[in-house]
Amino acid sequence: MKQRERHPIVAGVTALVAVALAVGLIAGIAMFVGANIVGFGGGSEAGDKATDPDAGASLHVPAPVPTETDTGPAITLRASPTASPTTSSKKQGGSASEDASESPSASTAAEKPARKKITLQVGTVQAEPMETISITGIYPGGEGATLRLERRRDGRWQEFGISDVRVTGEQFSTKIQTGRIGKHRFRMKDIDTGAYSNKVSVTIG
Repeated sequence: MKQRERHPIVAGVTALVAVALAVGLIAGIAMFVGANIVGFGGGSEAGDKATDPDAGASLHVPAPVPTETDTGPAITLRASPTASPTTSSKKQGGSASEDASESPSASTAAEKPARKKITLQVGTVQAEPMETISITGIYPGGEGATLRLERRRDGRWQEFGISDVRVTGEQFSTKIQTGRIGKHRFRMKDIDTGAYSNKVSVTIG
């Protein structure tokens, strides 16, 4: 009789243990699912982000859109509102012309006639050795100029060897003598400007 009474107790304890295990398993599953839902189950993803900041990131490339090219100037220069280039240039030009007109040298040059060509002539084209030969001429605008007589010799022009001639009243004159037989060519030179007269010839002998 005692052995039959113990069997139901063992059966009850076994049933209780089974029920407890089942309840514990269900509770554990429920806690695991709940933790994943709330966010506590992302341990591996959080660890990946801690070691790699770009872990889990997504890349979105937008569609290409054509850009408009700017055809205008890159830099715009603004003129000074207080000065006009045209006005400034006119003002400077006016000042230059006024200064030129008021300059004594400019007025003197305008009043002084321009020098023209020196005209030379000889009193004779044929002379004896050491005969006196007159040389005269005119020099329009050459008042006060200093002239020098040159003779063509050995293929080049050389000073004849007389004193320089002064222009007075736009005219000049001098006299020469030579004992060298043959044809001689002469000219006058303005030693200030380098201008030359026409050439004249005299035959000696």
